[in-house]
Amino acid sequence: MKKKRLVALVVLTGFFILGGILGGECEVSTKSWQAFEFRGDERFEYRVSWEMGEEEKEAIYILDIRKSDERTAEGEAIFDVSYTTKGKLRKEDLGPEAAFGLWSIYGVSLNILVLNPAYGFFFSQVDMKVGEKISFYGAGAVKIPGKETIAGRDGFVCQFLQTVDEKEELVAEWVIDPGIALPLRSRVFEEGELLSQIELIRYNRY
Repeated sequence: MKKKRLVALVVLTGFFILGGILGGECEVSTKSWQAFEFRGDERFEYRVSWEMGEEEKEAIYILDIRKSDERTAEGEAIFDVSYTTKGKLRKEDLGPEAAFGLWSIYGVSLNILVLNPAYGFFFSQVDMKVGEKISFYGAGAVKIPGKETIAGRDGFVCQFLQTVDEKEELVAEWVIDPGIALPLRSRVFEEGELLSQIELIRYNRY
């Protein structure tokens, strides 16, 4: 990945974990994908890479959701949710920020590294099947050219394209398994060059 301004990464990437809803079972099908509908009792582990100035950065992010023994007064299940970030820092970076999470040191927020809220709406309108393509009133188009296997799971390759100077330009790409709440992989591009990527390493059910 070549040098790009961090502001471009912020503009082009989007919302990640905090909008999630702990929902019911979601079976793999060719229907539309509803992002952030977590099952609970599951664990996601991702490798995150992006550019910051002239440097390429990488970190590991883990989201763990487990049903606890507690319930609300209405009998609703309560889940224990934990977040883990693993990264490497120079000694000079071991200051106050390091005590409260690596993302403030890295200069990017985790919640803007996977899925733009507007794109989430697009996915709710697209049937998950190879060959599908749908345009959104001048905002761009989503197409599904094929499938790919990541971390042992099969997903649909979904590309978001915008027309620039009468040519279609790839803005973002995701690999979506409709059976889980988050993308298997998310990539963001600018002028054909990769700006950031987050890719599933492993997914487990408890």
